[in-house]
Amino acid sequence: MEQEIFDDYIWNEHKKILTADKHKIPGLRNLSHFTPMAPGVPVPLHYHSDIIELHFMVKGQRKTYVMKGGVRTSYCATGNNLFITRPYELHTTGHIAQNRCEFFAMQLDLKEHDNFLGLNQHYSNILCHRLLNMDQHLYHVGSSQISMLRTAFNLISYGTEGDSIAGVQYLTCVLASLNYLTAVPAQEEINEQLNSDIGHALKYIEQNIENPITLQELAQASNYSLSRFKAKFKEELGITPAEYITLQKMDRAQMLLKTTDDSITDIAYQLGFSSSNYFCSVFKKTLSYSPAAYRKSFSQS
Repeated sequence: MEQEIFDDYIWNEHKKILTADKHKIPGLRNLSHFTPMAPGVPVPLHYHSDIIELHFMVKGQRKTYVMKGGVRTSYCATGNNLFITRPYELHTTGHIAQNRCEFFAMQLDLKEHDNFLGLNQHYSNILCHRLLNMDQHLYHVGSSQISMLRTAFNLISYGTEGDSIAGVQYLTCVLASLNYLTAVPAQEEINEQLNSDIGHALKYIEQNIENPITLQELAQASNYSLSRFKAKFKEELGITPAEYITLQKMDRAQMLLKTTDDSITDIAYQLGFSSSNYFCSVFKKTLSYSPAAYRKSFSQS
């Protein structure tokens, strides 16, 4: 199983995926439109580094599972819903083919936070920070935003270079408005406990995320030999145990930076890092921001 999944360029009646080498818009990776007749092919468990992924549902429904700490949470997006996954967040559509539906999708690259969508550095940073601050997965979105997104897609896909510039403006307006959306109530989410030996390891990681965690401990929690555990973990999740632990530590670090006044050094030691410098290096490599810049973005929002 691949660690990261990015669709290639494709253009047919029911499935249109415009890649970055085609549209050349800073900070935008794939921009896609799927119609109700597009085949609902299952998407395996994966993540996107430095990428916020957005799915704007037009009609029908689409189920996505987000996995964290041994718990798989199911989100069902229907018409006029927006579903968001954040950088390095493990997600999948499951093993069963999806219902056919219409939706627009886009992948936003946070590494371009100083030139996002061609904005100057000040406004680019503001927009990226606001998108990163959206802490729910499922939101209600207005029909006017769907209409603007459709216009943006058509201008960028079919128009001249001048039309593409106008399309980017429409797209910017849509993204700038997302901070005002209302989240879908939590009861529309369904938590499912993973029924596998690897699930015990994920739970162990969640419960001990602030302590040093060895692979031998995880293998024992899963009732596997060390070599079998590493192979089985990679087979089921598509990433190594060490990579998964890092993702979970970064998720906890984001929460601590947002909700506490603890110093960056204290957070580093709290999460089991040997030094604050190493913690800062891992954090920036994972999220494209330093811990200080990440915390500042929330104090300004």
